Amino acid sequence: MRLLSYMVPGFPESLFERIADVIGTDLMCDSERSGPAPGDDPFADGRADFGWICSTSFVELSLRQSDPSVRLAGVGWVPDEAAVDGQPVYFGDLVVPAGSTVRSIDDLAGRNVGCNDEVSLSGHYALRFALEAAGYDPAHFANLVFTGGHHASLDRVLAGTLDAAVVDSVVRLQRSRSTDHRDRTRDLAVVQRLGPWPVQPLVVGTHVPAEVAAAAVTALLDSNADPAMQRELAGASLSQFVRVDPDHYASVHAAMAG
Repeated sequence: MRLLSYMVPGFPESLFERIADVIGTDLMCDSERSGPAPGDDPFADGRADFGWICSTSFVELSLRQSDPSVRLAGVGWVPDEAAVDGQPVYFGDLVVPAGSTVRSIDDLAGRNVGCNDEVSLSGHYALRFALEAAGYDPAHFANLVFTGGHHASLDRVLAGTLDAAVVDSVVRLQRSRSTDHRDRTRDLAVVQRLGPWPVQPLVVGTHVPAEVAAAAVTALLDSNADPAMQRELAGASLSQFVRVDPDHYASVHAAMAG
């Protein structure tokens, strides 16, 4: 069995190494995007059995296809942040340099705004959905710059080459808690939080027996009591694994359908 994670380097690779050990799989990582590229389905052709992917990719691969290649395994994580109130949700945080005149998405007109990649929810779609809801055309309102990752977006805002960026709130929180005093992420201003949205889920290929998927979910839930897993979760600004069901992702499905 193979676990393919699209969450590295936003989240530490060591977290997924531990997850792979717990559920008994080999680990592969794709750091190019938050989910499979359009036209590429590693679950349909047998390259991957489990995957940790963005919920937008889960919708594309399962809820919007007549013959889906994946289904929800049934487990997600909870960010270690009071704002989520113990729920498996997170935000797209709109960050700007300290002293910026940008106060919300309304001030992004004509600005260079960093986004993660085309399939990312918190680092792309969340901003597009918010702009559309405000009556703006995302394709022309601001210059969306795809940086290839949340860390890259944060780095470019800090370097002054981007006016703003929309990033995964957990990744931003993780960096803001860093003991590396050279990292100035904590100095960035969060001017708007987009969401909350459902967290990235663990999916399983439809070719994988149900009992195998169920065993993986049970193993991850049980690992909440494992000190080694707790260290990995804490290092990623996460608190625990919890059960999730397809209804939890209905908001993403509805937004993409709109």
